Amino acid sequence: MITQSLSSFLRHGADAHYDGPIPAETKERIRVVESAERAQERAMSAMERAMKSLSVAYADVLKDSAMVEASEELQREGVTGVLKERRERLAESAAWLACQADKVQKLAQGQ
Repeated sequence: MITQSLSSFLRHGADAHYDGPIPAETKERIRVVESAERAQERAMSAMERAMKSLSVAYADVLKDSAMVEASEELQREGVTGVLKERRERLAESAAWLACQADKVQKLAQGQ
């Protein structure tokens, strides 16, 4: 998924930066950010959570669409096999987006 949370970004950055164990200070910083993210998530209304999921789904569709376009270019250049897999992933992303949009619509109608 795109959108990557700040805590995920920090965790991946720490994993890439340190060869050995991650220092306790860095781990604590990541835990604080994760805690804040959970608190923010709990404070969101159902509509806000649905809109967040919808935006994530839309970003996935955009990313997967770009991957399909890149695969089509590769296929034109003679590289094969990648396009079918990426088209399937795009179809899955588009279906998820439609599902999330439907949830948002139902929530909006209920409010």
